[in-house]
Amino acid sequence: MKKNVLTKAVAVALATFSAGAAFAQSSLTLYGNIDGALDNVHKGHGSDIRGNVVSGTTVTRVSPSISSQNALGLKGTEDIGGGYKGIFILEGQFNTDTGAQGGQDSRMWGRQAFVGLTTPVGEVRIGRQYAPIFYAFATSSVESIGAADLMASGLVVNNLQVRQDNQISYWLKTGGLTGALSYSPNAGVSNKVNGLRSTTALQGSATNGQIIGGISAGDENNTGRGRSYGLYLNYAVDSDLSLMGAYHYNKFGDAVLVGTPPATSNATVLASLDKYIGYTLGGKYTLPSTGTVLAANFLQGNFTNDAGSMTGPKVQVFSVGFKHPIDQFAVGVEGVYSRFTNFTKGKDRGVMFAGDYNFSKRTRVYTRIGTVKDTGGSSVATDGVGVNVIGGPLPVLTTFGSTETPFFAGGSANVNAWTTVVSVGIRHQF
Repeated sequence: MKKNVLTKAVAVALATFSAGAAFAQSSLTLYGNIDGALDNVHKGHGSDIRGNVVSGTTVTRVSPSISSQNALGLKGTEDIGGGYKGIFILEGQFNTDTGAQGGQDSRMWGRQAFVGLTTPVGEVRIGRQYAPIFYAFATSSVESIGAADLMASGLVVNNLQVRQDNQISYWLKTGGLTGALSYSPNAGVSNKVNGLRSTTALQGSATNGQIIGGISAGDENNTGRGRSYGLYLNYAVDSDLSLMGAYHYNKFGDAVLVGTPPATSNATVLASLDKYIGYTLGGKYTLPSTGTVLAANFLQGNFTNDAGSMTGPKVQVFSVGFKHPIDQFAVGVEGVYSRFTNFTKGKDRGVMFAGDYNFSKRTRVYTRIGTVKDTGGSSVATDGVGVNVIGGPLPVLTTFGSTETPFFAGGSANVNAWTTVVSVGIRHQF
């Protein structure tokens, strides 16, 4: 796979593993990505997931991370001889609109924080890391996992498919095959699941519960709550074609889904969660004659609830993408279709158009213009007495606390409504 089709974050995350014998001595690298845009987001008149009428809104903002996520990181490698290397990565996120730490509950190193050892038979990493399934989406997208990347929509199902606390992973590369296995005793599941973050007025905590992947959700305990496993495989058929797949499992244990709102200790229990299983398949092909990139991926994700509880939601996400370079320009389009195959049977369909002008390998100006339509499906009862919900995966899973809202930089969506975005921005990598 050509490295220039990877996102900056993924390229850096893989860098210590793929460097091989290129490093002859210790090295320390400062790297980052700065992305800022002026955008306009319009949410059409619709409802929330409880069926309450919600008026349409339009907002013009200065937003971070539209075409790719902002990041600032340090990575180090020490060659200790005999095919062994010591490695580390510390990577945080920030907002270009305010200068504040951004995402991951404002953790200093919320994107990645791991130490590892490269050996002649593979590499071991310990710490906060990307989930293996994240790499399958990152390497099968024509974009860069920014807020406008619809090909990453399969990640917007469960936060633990993006990053995990307390992870240990093993990486192996042989020929055209790259693989990874991961395990975490608690990747980030609290005793109650809702949409609370540590930065909200009602703080996410052990008492109130919090979003999956919240800052204190990954406490290791003897309940099995949050235990996670992952597998990633990428096979480079040749320099132009790559095929990838991944598996993700996380246990909810004794967690209960209370949703948002409300999120207090006496909130109505919507479901008693057991586990989530997801798998994805994807591929990317670059036409040698033109440099045109074609890609597609698919996710199947199943939430399983405890015995005697409601049947867990099952989610499918299909996405395709195209990007074509024209001298210093590049144009592209992505499409996504996601749905609950049971539950509400709600759907989300979207398209995103992209245009880039590359001043250099590091600096570009860009535009993103896109829209997503939510179709609410049927109103269905949860375990909570008198509690019914409606909507497609995007608004439902965000409100439940399964995922945050990177979609359109937090623009989210109303049920049975269109959401559109128009943005113009600048991006610089170093």
